[in-house]
Amino acid sequence: MTPMSKFFTDREGSGIRVDLIRAALLAVITVLLWCTLYHRWTAESWQTPLTYFSTPKEGDVIGLLAAVRTARDGHLSLFQFTNIPELGAPHIANWDDFPLTEKPLLCLMGLLARAIGLFAAANVAVLLGQVLAALSFYAACRLLSCSWVWSFAGALVFALSRYAFAHGLYHITVAYDWHVPLCLVVCEWLMRGEGIKLGERRFGFALIVAFVTGVQNVYYTCMFLQFVFFGGLLQGWRRGWRQALPAAAIIGASAAAFLLMNLNTIFYHLVHGGNSGAVVRDYRWLEVYGLKLVDLVVPPPNHAFPPFAAWGSHHLTEVLLSPGELPPSAYLGLLGLGALAWLVIVSWQRAANRSMLPLEALLILWIILFATVGGINGVMGTLGFQMFRATTRYSIFIFCIVLMHAVRRLSLVAPAEGSKDGKKPWVHGLALLVVLIAWWDQTPPMVSDQDWKGIAGEVASDHHFTENMEQRLFPGAMVFQFPVMDFPESPAPGVGAYEHLRPYLYSHDLRFSFGTDKGRPGEEWQHQLDKVPLGDMVAQLESDGFAAVYVNRNGFSDGGAGLIKAFQAMGRGDMIESERGDLFCLFLKRK
Repeated sequence: MTPMSKFFTDREGSGIRVDLIRAALLAVITVLLWCTLYHRWTAESWQTPLTYFSTPKEGDVIGLLAAVRTARDGHLSLFQFTNIPELGAPHIANWDDFPLTEKPLLCLMGLLARAIGLFAAANVAVLLGQVLAALSFYAACRLLSCSWVWSFAGALVFALSRYAFAHGLYHITVAYDWHVPLCLVVCEWLMRGEGIKLGERRFGFALIVAFVTGVQNVYYTCMFLQFVFFGGLLQGWRRGWRQALPAAAIIGASAAAFLLMNLNTIFYHLVHGGNSGAVVRDYRWLEVYGLKLVDLVVPPPNHAFPPFAAWGSHHLTEVLLSPGELPPSAYLGLLGLGALAWLVIVSWQRAANRSMLPLEALLILWIILFATVGGINGVMGTLGFQMFRATTRYSIFIFCIVLMHAVRRLSLVAPAEGSKDGKKPWVHGLALLVVLIAWWDQTPPMVSDQDWKGIAGEVASDHHFTENMEQRLFPGAMVFQFPVMDFPESPAPGVGAYEHLRPYLYSHDLRFSFGTDKGRPGEEWQHQLDKVPLGDMVAQLESDGFAAVYVNRNGFSDGGAGLIKAFQAMGRGDMIESERGDLFCLFLKRK
């Protein structure tokens, strides 16, 4: 009998109810740990985002929040074109040139934002991702007949991964790695024994996992489909091509989900033509953001243990290539490294006995071969296929694989459930120790009351500034933004890629020039206008109906002082400034 069949037959009734109770307890513990770490115990703290723009490397959070606001307002949906009238003035911004598979997550966040507010919805979504990660890991291990105690402990270790905290809110679509354990279960079934057969329960479960994976981050989909492909090849080689059909159907389910989420992009390109300027990437980023084995080992600079933190800080000063994405996310932690060492020892023993290496070891070897700097993905990049730049993200697969392997090995030596030995406290005590080590080693420093109040101050400054703009301007007024920047993924010196979207988060009826996909005529006019003398530019803006000029001081070496003087000389010196002093708005004359 297959593990899945056994799960649904032998565990019916009281057994499954007990597991559901344990899962509920697991979710509650994860929520409490998360709220403790982020200091989210009051309504006011929940209305403050986990991060804003004070950390330059996390500047993408503004873009994420803007996407949630777009979904909240109904401009971003699963299948329609994404047109945002508040952006791209004097035209209407469009975001359909870039594929976006994670729209269900953004739409869910948009619905939450309507009910509880933009920032609270974003915080809840981050928490939900880590709760789902815990539940998914627990379910995956139980499907593989692991001990509930070690499944429970492993689930908390996985939910508290450094990877999830490092990506957090600003890369929430990447932080949503919760489905990876279920993907590995499907791959396990495909590659062992007779594989998955058409029509059985495991096949239906695999199709659901595949479809869900297809609407998650494409990096995870890519690796999952590679594993499924190898499983299909293996079963086809062993038992004939018909045995590869389930793998083909699983691949088809993920591909269908991906295409379904990107129908708007496909049709937009058919209607408006391609946009070669939308995605401009260089091979060097495949090396900068590629998987590096050393990054799995080196602790992050904010580690709780000072010698580890010093090691991580010193490493950042020495490397020629950044350690993948910053803040560092690939660190496996002491438990992950211990589990990896355990797998290496088991593999070495099997190799010495001339036995087949563990499946887990083979999967990790493939990840390294594909994702490491200069690996297969790099070779494809030199040939022009540069879609998967940040292969450091596959560290989460390595972490999940070694952790699940350790849980399975520990389950073999743990007392059987229901036996008298199963009540011995050493098992639970050791499992608790494992969770405490993960909490100490893998999580970032706790957020203090002062930390979140500092972020609240940043938010309040932007909010009040935008309110003042709206009070001074008429409904529907257009605001030109300096410095001129492309959207998306195009930061300017001193200004993050999405900082021009800050007032969009709070405004009700203003329209901003920034925010339409680069490479289209609706965006290029700004660069042409930026090249003419300032007096001619102002005259043209007023002629086009713009009512104000918004300036980010950080985009100018003199903090925008020269711009203010020039406007004053033209008789347009009326201005307002943000509380933090980093933004100001100059008002134009109406025609």
